[in-house]
Amino acid sequence: MRTRLRMAAAGLSLAGMAVVPGVTGSAPAEAERGVAVGTRLAARTDPAVQLIETDYAATVTVPSPKAKKAFSALFDAAARHAKAGRIPADHQSQAKWVLRTAAGHVERYLAPAGPARTAKLVRPGLCTGWWVTPDGYMVTGAHCVSATRAALRRFYGAKVLPTVTGADAKSFLTAIRRSAQPDDELVRLAKEMFGRFNARQMRVTGIHRSIAVITPLPGGGRDKTAKVTRIRLVAKGRDYPGEDFAVLKMPGAHDLPTVPLGRDSDVRVGDPLYINGFPGLITTNTAVFDLRSRLYPALTEGAYNARRTTVLGVPYIQAQAPSYHGNSGGPVFDEDGKVIGTLIAGSVDPATGETAENHSFILPVSIVRKRLVAAGVAPSASRTTVLYDAALQDFFAGRYRAALPRFQRVRALFPAHPYVASYITESRHAIAAGKDRTPRR
Repeated sequence: MRTRLRMAAAGLSLAGMAVVPGVTGSAPAEAERGVAVGTRLAARTDPAVQLIETDYAATVTVPSPKAKKAFSALFDAAARHAKAGRIPADHQSQAKWVLRTAAGHVERYLAPAGPARTAKLVRPGLCTGWWVTPDGYMVTGAHCVSATRAALRRFYGAKVLPTVTGADAKSFLTAIRRSAQPDDELVRLAKEMFGRFNARQMRVTGIHRSIAVITPLPGGGRDKTAKVTRIRLVAKGRDYPGEDFAVLKMPGAHDLPTVPLGRDSDVRVGDPLYINGFPGLITTNTAVFDLRSRLYPALTEGAYNARRTTVLGVPYIQAQAPSYHGNSGGPVFDEDGKVIGTLIAGSVDPATGETAENHSFILPVSIVRKRLVAAGVAPSASRTTVLYDAALQDFFAGRYRAALPRFQRVRALFPAHPYVASYITESRHAIAAGKDRTPRR
């Protein structure tokens, strides 16, 4: 799910914010009059909103099934039942009775034997995170970086079991072909029996988690050359409906774009909220758009609907801004570009199992602040962000000559900045076209 942020550490105070000579703090409402709120928020927060990938690699082993003597005895029992008139006398019906009986107690009739079927699999997962300090601390959701063993087992099973079960069923039906033909029901019953056996015997070992940030290319998005950087888990809370929060750290970082934290009191019911992040419906589930354009963050807007409390006593904000799988962990902003929470979940329609797109649930910023304090992390704005925000104010006010050197200083401070190069180009084009409104001194 997704969201966006901006700069300061303590409410409206500038305490702890890096001070860059020559940068003033003109009011956005005046400096950027005529610019849509969403346009301004996207420009300011996109650099700090990151796509994160959590992979779980494991080895999955499924032993081959071997029939016990009790399974062979079922065919004799089927013949007796047929002779007594309790089941139809044809071999097809007898084979079906055997499979139905064995499926109810597979351990009684089948045993594991070699050779085992082994596969090495990776379960990938994409979420959204956002930089909260210049030196690489990131906020996301706990469920983005943690998966239960049961959930992993379901995923791996869905990948492996259909193939091995199909092979087992085919082998068995081939063996009895002289007496029974594999009609649809016989195939289904064979798959049911072997499927239950394989699901119970499957072993998942060597699970290894890897968390990484996928760095956007200059101009945004990514392609196959985009840099993937490992990032470590520092602390996390309990998955939704708990305090679904996690903090990550990327080593060796400096001058990263950041977003500021607000306060719970900055917003109330009826206020517009803005979610920024990477919706999985676009990021991973479409072949319509090219890879680079799929991996731009997307901003959505909707009203603050209600304050909720989960069964675990954790407060959440319900918002009408659309969000999707992949947006999880992203920042949610007020109109001033301050983070008022982290997007965590949506409502699921019990009739369809699909997420209801206009029911987004947001962990309030007060809990984010509390968790950061507990982890020893002090949010702060980077020099990159201070300069970039000041440059954007000039840019959106048409002061391109004032904006240009500031954008250039941003690029010098943080050469990997994904968007500043395009603003440098646009500023130069605007100046050349005579559109500059920078006051003469």
